[in-house]
Amino acid sequence: MSCEMPVISIVIPTLGRISFLLDAVEALCKQNVRAWECLVITQSDLDNSALRALAQKTHGRLRVFRLNEPNASLARNVGLLTARGEIVLFLDDDIEICSEDFLQAHLDHYRSERVAGVAGQILGPDRTAVSMRHRWSAKFRNGWLYFPMCFDTQCSIRSGGSGNLSVRRSLAIEVGGMDANYIKGAHREESDFCLRYVAQFGPLVFDPKASIVHLMAPSGGCRVDGMNQGIHPIHHVAGEWYFILKGLQIGTVTFWDLRHHLLCLVRRQIFSPSNRRSVRKVLKATSVSFQGLRRAYLQLRRGPRYIDMDGVGSLYQPVEIPPVQHGA
Repeated sequence: MSCEMPVISIVIPTLGRISFLLDAVEALCKQNVRAWECLVITQSDLDNSALRALAQKTHGRLRVFRLNEPNASLARNVGLLTARGEIVLFLDDDIEICSEDFLQAHLDHYRSERVAGVAGQILGPDRTAVSMRHRWSAKFRNGWLYFPMCFDTQCSIRSGGSGNLSVRRSLAIEVGGMDANYIKGAHREESDFCLRYVAQFGPLVFDPKASIVHLMAPSGGCRVDGMNQGIHPIHHVAGEWYFILKGLQIGTVTFWDLRHHLLCLVRRQIFSPSNRRSVRKVLKATSVSFQGLRRAYLQLRRGPRYIDMDGVGSLYQPVEIPPVQHGA
């Protein structure tokens, strides 16, 4: 069993994707960094055989927590609260790690006390990186809306993807962690967190050497509700509206930024490529968007669910990992 104090705690929320999770954990075990731990926050039951397989791969570095509420933001907060390492790396469960130096690429940046966090490169299933980016993506206020996470050059950014994002644990807790009002795997949950985090502690380093492939598993995770043939699930739609309304309230979105956010929202929620082929789909997507706006407004009135406000400790429990049966 590993007894090293971890220098980095890897937090992986998971829901119904055990085969992908096993592959991701196996890739972590091939990393050149040895002092790490893996915190799996499961939002569904894992049977003993799955737990044994995970434990066998991680050689004592694994801890598992069962979260009663399917909520990726809440799961990441559980990870922040229970992590033993000062650096916390959030990963998705349906990923492929591109290099055995992946963890080291994250950790190297923390040699400087001025670095608050690192956003790693996220490639799509086609594994294609890009060297060109939108001309607006370098703008300070809203450039992150146009920034390609598959970019191939290191730079500073204000928001990264929660599928490959590392932060300093103490600082992340100081800003309240993630807002659990982004239910399930809602859109913009990580942007809300990153913009609050960066406002206090400075920009993130985007590093293409810290690269993963997002496999975009067709089932499990926040996709359990499906995409309804191109129309986004209500929790995605509400999450994007909630981000805008809350941002206007706390200052992460200004009225000058609003045109950029609304343009992105309309293109994604209503006039997506699949919806544009059918007037019926556009009308249905518009109706769902208004439903999401109403839900977001009600969430805004209740206030955010940060780490110090949501009683998170009563919503999860450690999962006992059965002993590995050697020779089985």
